[in-house]
Amino acid sequence: MLPDWVNTYIGLPFKEHGRGRYGVDCWGLVWLVLGEQFAIHLPSYADGYGSTEDAEDIGRLVRGEMAPWCEVAHAGEQPGDVVLMRLMNQPMHVGLVIGAGWMLHIEEGIDACLERYDSAKWRRRVLGIYRYDG
Repeated sequence: MLPDWVNTYIGLPFKEHGRGRYGVDCWGLVWLVLGEQFAIHLPSYADGYGSTEDAEDIGRLVRGEMAPWCEVAHAGEQPGDVVLMRLMNQPMHVGLVIGAGWMLHIEEGIDACLERYDSAKWRRRVLGIYRYDG
């Protein structure tokens, strides 16, 4: 069963460097939900990359900021954990675990939505699931 609050995020529009309900990118969505629903206040990183298409900058940023995150064992994920995915051969896309196999995420051209991270589309791109431990 998915939490009721997830419906308030579905349909948020994509906005490059967005960090609010007016629009978010993938990190902005994770940042917003973790802050509002889990009282986890993370760095924005909005100034850490040029655009969401900049694979090398985002990959470098992700790799440099992993210290406060602990990898979650398979089948140990819970709502609020972050799914880290590879795009363009870099760790550069994130979604938020909402329920077993389900993530809330956003991409350019696609408003915030629910998708299965264990689907054929995403399964081979998942690098790991992480829980904030900072």
